[in-house]
This record gives sequence, structure tokens and C-alpha cells, in this order.
Amino acid sequence: KGEIITCKKVVEACCRHLNDLKRQGTDDFPYVFNEEMGHRPISFIEKYCKPSKGDYQKLILQPWQHFAIGSLYGWVHKDTGFRRFREGLIFIGRKNGKTTKISGLSLFSVSKDNEEGARVYVLANTKQQAGELFDESRVMVRKSPSLRKRFRENQKGIYFGKTFSQIEPRASDSEKLDGLNTHLGIFDEIHEFKDFKLIN
Repeated sequence: KGEIITCKKVVEACCRHLNDLKRQGTDDFPYVFNEEMGHRPISFIEKYCKPSKGDYQKLILQPWQHFAIGSLYGWVHKDTGFRRFREGLIFIGRKNGKTTKISGLSLFSVSKDNEEGARVYVLANTKQQAGELFDESRVMVRKSPSLRKRFRENQKGIYFGKTFSQIEPRASDSEKLDGLNTHLGIFDEIHEFKDFKLIN
């Protein structure tokens, strides 16, 4: 409606969402918005994850975060249930909870995303940068009594034994990148990537 200042791309994403809601159930549109599926990762983050910094007891995601996460996880094929969107590109300024959101989604993906043997990779330009993001997830596990009971973590990875899944940091300068069977890949600071080697 123009009441909130935002960029053209955000307006277009919101308009697409509203228009596609009207198209549900028509013969020429194979997707539906499953609000329950869209809210599952949000509910997980808000229930189990605590920020690594500060003395907060829980995370409350903002409406724009609900929209971004809900759009990626909630739109599914009406027959198969597979997700409509395989990629999401989110640009946000510093100090807006990017790392916290990434950590929460990583933990959700290995534990509650109905994928046995899920591999989640936190990817960045350098090992140091990837390690910083990965450490946020480790601290999040340590700060949550619920997550501590279910996850095992060390410097190499975070492991969820029930589904034999794990989170690992990787970078452009990692020795081995081929053959990664990725369930979720999170690319951080993508505007700084020198080439597409890691993405490819």
C-alpha cells in the first residue's frame, strides 16, 4: 500500500504472494500456500533458539522475517508437497539478526525438516568467515537446554543423531567442495564472492 518505505523488489515479492494466493485452486497454477508448513521453521526458532549475544530468553522474529521464511517454506506443489522455491536471495543491513536467523534455520533443517541424513552447509568466501557463522549455531545449541539434549557439537560440525544429519562450515578456499549432498546451503555475504566456484 506504500505505507511502509521499501524497495521495488520487496513490493514485487509481496504483490506476487498476494496474487498467487488468489490463483490457488486454479487449473493453471500448481502451487498452494500451506501456512502450517511456512510457520514450522518460525515456530522452531522462536521456541528453541536463543541469541548468542545478550541475555535474551527467546527469539521473536519480526513480521518481515516471517514473510521471508514463510514464503520459502510455505509455498508447495499441491500434488507432491515439494517446495516451490529452491533459492532465496535476502539482502539486509548489518545488525538485523541475519546470523541468528541463519543459525536457527540451520538447526531446524537438520532436526525438523523431515530429511534423513540432511547435510547443511554454511558457506562463505573464507574459512574464517564460515567459521564465525558456524560458531553462532554452536553457541545457540549451548545456550538452549532443549537443543543441548538433542544435538552434539564440536569444531568440525553440529550433529543431530536422530536423523543422522549435520551442519558444517565450508568456504571457497576449502580443499574439497565436490560431491556435497546439500539439503540446505546458506551463502553468506554473497556480494563479496570473487567467483561462482562455491555456488556451482
